[in-house]
This record gives sequence, structure tokens and C-alpha cells, in this order.
Amino acid sequence: MPWIVSFILSWILFFLLIDFKQLKTNIWGGIVALILASFVDWGGQKLGLYEFHDLIIPWFGCSAFYKFGPVFVIGILFAQYLPRKKKLQGLNIIVQSILFLCLENLIIRTGTAEYVRWHILASLTADLLAFSSLTWFTIAFLKKEAY
Repeated sequence: MPWIVSFILSWILFFLLIDFKQLKTNIWGGIVALILASFVDWGGQKLGLYEFHDLIIPWFGCSAFYKFGPVFVIGILFAQYLPRKKKLQGLNIIVQSILFLCLENLIIRTGTAEYVRWHILASLTADLLAFSSLTWFTIAFLKKEAY
């Protein structure tokens, strides 16, 4: 059930915040986030670092509702709202990482995911790297004229 709730809330947020004029470009932020998160979570499970439960519809060992909900939507919105100033980009990476970590913590607390040989600080590090990569991708490929 947490997978479905996070999916629904993500899409509500999407429709409240999306600029449909920019969607053709920013959807690539969602696709990159989806690919990156899918490989990281698939690998993390293969290494026995953490596990996901009650997947409903599996996607690379995780729930498709999670990947096509929070991960995909956050990737699109992240690309759309990326600040122009470098200092604000750094702050944005930190804030988004902490927010995503809060979502992960809720998923852990519901029992639909569990750490085996993992720690929340490892997730924070992975989130910081993921959002830094997404920032670079957005600037280098999606909005290179604007930055």
C-alpha cells in the first residue's frame, strides 16, 4: 500500500507543479532519474545491501509504483525547477536529497523496504550523488542555452 500512496501523491504533486510547455524537455530528467534509480536499487539488492517487499508490480526488483511515481516525477520536477545560480543549485541538491531521504525513511518504517547491510547515511550519500548527476545532466543536455 505505501507504494501506491507514494505513487498517487507524486502524481498529484506533478499536476500541481508541472509546466506543460517545458515537459517535452524536462521529461528526460524523469527518464534519467528512473534509469539511475533502477540500476542502483537493482544492484543494491543483488549485493544484499537492502530489500524491497510487497512490490505489487516489480521493476528491477523494486516497485514500479515507486519508480514511476516518486522517482520519475521528482526527476521531471527537479529538471524544471533547477536554479540558475551555482550556490542555489548546491542548496537544491542538499534539500532534495534530504526530502528523498525522508521518503525512504517512511518506506523503511512501513516495512516495505529494509536495510540489510546498509545505513541511512549511505542513502544520503547516494542521493547527493544522484541529484548532483541530475543537476549536471539538466545543465549539460536539457538547458545548456539557459545556463
